[in-house]
Amino acid sequence: MPAQQAKTRPATIGKQYQLLPVIGPSAGIDLRSSPTLMAPERARTLVNFSLEEPGALVVRPGYVKFSTSSLGSSRLQGGQRVYLNTAIPAAASTMLTLMAFGGSVYSLSDSGGWSSVLLTGLNATNEIYFPHDRDMVAALDGASTAIFKSTNGSSWTRFGIASGPASSCSSKSGGAFQSASEYEFTYTYKDRDLAVESNGATTVSTLTMGSTGAVEVQCPNSTDAQVDAIVVYARNKTSGETVKRKASSFAMQGGAHSTITLISTTWGTNDEVPTDHDLPSVLSFGVVWKNRWWARDATTTNRIHFTQLFQPQSWPALFYIDIPFERGDAIQALVPLGDILLVFGTTKVFAIIGQTSLDFEVRPTIGSQDGAFGPRSVAVIENAVVHASATGVYAFDGTTDKLLSFDIEPGWRDLVENAAASDLSRVACVTHQKRKELRIAVPKRYPSGTFGEWVMDLGRSRGGETAWTETDRNLSFYMLWDGPESVAGNRGRLFAAESTRALVFEEATGTTANSSNLTAEYEGPGLTLGSFRGRWVDLRGEYEPHGGALAIEAVVDGVSMGSQTVNIGSGLSVYGTGQYGTAQYSGAGRRQFFKNLPLKSDGRTFVLKMIYVGQERFKLYSYHSGLVPETRSRAFSE
Repeated sequence: MPAQQAKTRPATIGKQYQLLPVIGPSAGIDLRSSPTLMAPERARTLVNFSLEEPGALVVRPGYVKFSTSSLGSSRLQGGQRVYLNTAIPAAASTMLTLMAFGGSVYSLSDSGGWSSVLLTGLNATNEIYFPHDRDMVAALDGASTAIFKSTNGSSWTRFGIASGPASSCSSKSGGAFQSASEYEFTYTYKDRDLAVESNGATTVSTLTMGSTGAVEVQCPNSTDAQVDAIVVYARNKTSGETVKRKASSFAMQGGAHSTITLISTTWGTNDEVPTDHDLPSVLSFGVVWKNRWWARDATTTNRIHFTQLFQPQSWPALFYIDIPFERGDAIQALVPLGDILLVFGTTKVFAIIGQTSLDFEVRPTIGSQDGAFGPRSVAVIENAVVHASATGVYAFDGTTDKLLSFDIEPGWRDLVENAAASDLSRVACVTHQKRKELRIAVPKRYPSGTFGEWVMDLGRSRGGETAWTETDRNLSFYMLWDGPESVAGNRGRLFAAESTRALVFEEATGTTANSSNLTAEYEGPGLTLGSFRGRWVDLRGEYEPHGGALAIEAVVDGVSMGSQTVNIGSGLSVYGTGQYGTAQYSGAGRRQFFKNLPLKSDGRTFVLKMIYVGQERFKLYSYHSGLVPETRSRAFSE
């Protein structure tokens, strides 16, 4: 028999130099997957990078200080861009920006200057909200029993008109009031500009005529600055009239009282004296929906009060809805969405359905998964409402919830577990349509533990996928100029208030961090050889030349190989812009950097960390790691 000949097994990996590519690392963050299981275009860390250009990682736009000065060393309590109707007399502008700080209201001009104090006496620590319609804006702080409103932002008067004390009356000659008949009188205060009346006086006055004649009614004047007229109502009790009807209306006179003489018992109109023009209770926040104002009660926190139809300053005492939350829940946010008013609790969502402005139906939503942190933690996005809650970020379309935060779940869980409840209640969301982004300001950003934002690119989040990045901004709330701006380019501008100072910044503008360097960080996926080890030899990347500094750090098997500085072409010409004398010559629109890695870069996995510091929009298109793998997996434990 021929002799047996042993044969070696061929190598499964050839021992030759090769490149592992990461092309277009712009698909967003993935915190759930192990780095070695991540898609190559995903990242572990993306701070201050944008996903707006598929195939390229771009430093996101910067921000600049908008307010010329700070009102103080603590945070602003609230702010709102307000659009009012210029038909209202004495209206200063259709557009104004109102801000609350230290229990006072200020106006911030379109050039960033602060006004003097416009309104004082609000709660100095609570969040303050500015719901508004076409005609007026109100300031709600969840503590004040007297709520104030304005039609121009500068002059503030009480929201609603309080009724006055009883009037007095006496008989006079020369009228048609009948002898031996008893008449009853009352009056209301009126703001003619907004056509708003108070309820009738708390006590009515009566007069029995001794002979046929006239009646003089003396009405105490109101100290409310908005009141400019008095309306008198009367009835003939002897003849069986049961309702007091409008007898006359006249301008409020000087002095302590205003006086009018009534000569006819044919009342001017059939208007009855108002009995449901009640003042609002203490309100926390509100919205305008179905031609009514809706606001949450500050004491009974599952109760929504609403106004009379087309009468935003009339809050009838019985016009409220108690939302039947389970487990002692409270209303956290209100969002109008077409014919539905969504009422977000902490753990549940209810829908108030209104086919018309006259009838409403309250229904629980079966498909909702969670509630909301607070009034600012909701934002309308396309045909749904995004709500940030303890279990994640969802998009609710009125029927079902869709989880948006799956890819950043570990970071969101870290936020909920480590942030104080008071901080979570101030989580803020905004949809920035101009940049097609959803931005969420949080008090703790994973893994830094400091303020920051989670940003979802709406253009890249399609087909069930989401694309998230993050920033290091310390923001408390947003203000979006999304109304009928009269100045070209103003619509779509986004502003935000800092969390630690009473300053306002314009977001997503310029290329700097308020004239300082932006710092952008990237940590990529884990390139792995499985059970084989390799010598990671070098790294090359394709980028667009820009000023600034770029540092790269290779991490092999979890061990840093040290940081290296990369020359990214600061001062080099971009293609077609280089000048030589009077001639133009080519530059480079895309370049490649190359770096050798240390000899100790030996292992099974490779991760690239990168930090850009500068004031330009640096772009990274791809990078390739060069390596020489071993030919066979080692047959011993290390």
